[in-house]
Amino acid sequence: YLLSDCFVIQPMVRDAKEFLVIDRIHEDIQVLNSMPNVDGASRRQIHGIVGIINLIAGPYLIVITSKSRVGDINGQTIYKMQTTDIIPYARNMSHLNENQLKYNTKYLSMLEVVLRTDAFYFSYSYDITHTFQRLQTSAPDFFQTPFIERVSTKLFIRGIDEEGRVANFVETEQILQLADVACSYVQTRGSVPCYWTQLPDLRYKPKVTVLPHNNHMGAFRQHFEEQEYYYGKQFLISLTNQHGAEGRLNSQYRELFEHSQNSYLKFEDFDFHKECAGMRYDRLSILLARVLHDQNDFSYFAVTKDGIMQNQQSGIFRTNCVDCLDRTNVVQNLFAKRMLEIQLKRYNVINYSDTIDVHKQLSDSFKNIWADNADTISIQYAGTGALKTDYTRTGQRSTMGMMKDGWNSCMRYVLNNFYDGFRQDGIDLFIGNYKVSPDEGRINPETCPISRELSKKFLALPVTMFLAFSMCIINVLIPAASFREQMTYVLFWGAATVSTLAITIFWGQELVDAPKLYSKVKRD
Repeated sequence: YLLSDCFVIQPMVRDAKEFLVIDRIHEDIQVLNSMPNVDGASRRQIHGIVGIINLIAGPYLIVITSKSRVGDINGQTIYKMQTTDIIPYARNMSHLNENQLKYNTKYLSMLEVVLRTDAFYFSYSYDITHTFQRLQTSAPDFFQTPFIERVSTKLFIRGIDEEGRVANFVETEQILQLADVACSYVQTRGSVPCYWTQLPDLRYKPKVTVLPHNNHMGAFRQHFEEQEYYYGKQFLISLTNQHGAEGRLNSQYRELFEHSQNSYLKFEDFDFHKECAGMRYDRLSILLARVLHDQNDFSYFAVTKDGIMQNQQSGIFRTNCVDCLDRTNVVQNLFAKRMLEIQLKRYNVINYSDTIDVHKQLSDSFKNIWADNADTISIQYAGTGALKTDYTRTGQRSTMGMMKDGWNSCMRYVLNNFYDGFRQDGIDLFIGNYKVSPDEGRINPETCPISRELSKKFLALPVTMFLAFSMCIINVLIPAASFREQMTYVLFWGAATVSTLAITIFWGQELVDAPKLYSKVKRD
């Protein structure tokens, strides 16, 4: 119920005994035992409260306005947030000046982008999670639920922070639910756990830089102390290239592992692109053979419907490539498939000599769930669906799949360079990395970080390059009085194109859409 001085939230249950009242003027929150007077209020149905966020205009209440049922896990119904609304406490914006109103609207746009494009799930017994959940009801029931931490866009947060948290850390739990028992298999992925950056600069592959003068080992140990507390033993699978910038990053990772002298850790590097060159994904069997014993040793978790634990998982595989997306998806799929087969054979769902591939419905469910998981994580982190999902869905690479990968790669380039800064700001605002001051823009517009705009002098570079390239093409297509004259024009405009392109790339970091709310120093 929306009243002029408060919001009243009434549970949609019989004989409700508690009512939430949020004061729009003094911002107090109370739980009352009786329904307050709501005469004259406008009424609307909501499905939950995301939270309260403070912007320049004051607090806003974020509510869930529609949801869709995903399925049930352990007796709890899981919903996906479909639509939300952001409701201001203030009844009007007359207390804001023109600049403040403009900046407040921009902050709202940031929030709307995050709420509209990112996947959020919830149940009425648990918090909202930023994750992906997919349930496939068949015989047996099979579902997957990853949890995403240190959420960000692809290139603006890499590596580790001072608290030992890594970028794009995702825990993925694969659950098999049978009539009398439920089995779980957990894997994780996360950025290479050292200090490194790869800030966008208009290059297709920005330079990977391992940062010097940082306490890499301290952060590395802090990260794995936490990981061991939650998951036990760790088998680290690095899929990065073993040459060039990726090779130097991988060498740093291996060096940290060796110097840590941690008996709970094992390390295996596997140059995915080299080993699987020419679409030879069958060569992933080489990696699987190397880790087979440890996967058997780590095992999986199993509990009966009576709560009796039959088996326990004692360790996990932590897989990474540079982005922890496409190569990582393929390898995690490989480990998960083998473990699912072990579970199905243990409980006599399939014959001991069978594989999942023999059972088409189960095989298709498994492949599609893992491909959908890959797409969701990739959309959140890189802005497009995952690459190589044709292999995940069908078990083999295809020409159409490679063409789709090419399209997604081009889209990632555009999004990462020209859109991700705004989206990163939205994420930082939503999760509380940046807190808005109510005085932003009140006297001096520059007190609001989003007031900073790209300098127009840098925009002249791509405009000049485009004009020079256009003139070069025109002179190639339209003949001049003589061949010599035509070649002179073509060479002149070609040289102008190349030189402005080189200058544009040199100033690349000034031209990309960079975040404004969270300092680069803290990110690095």
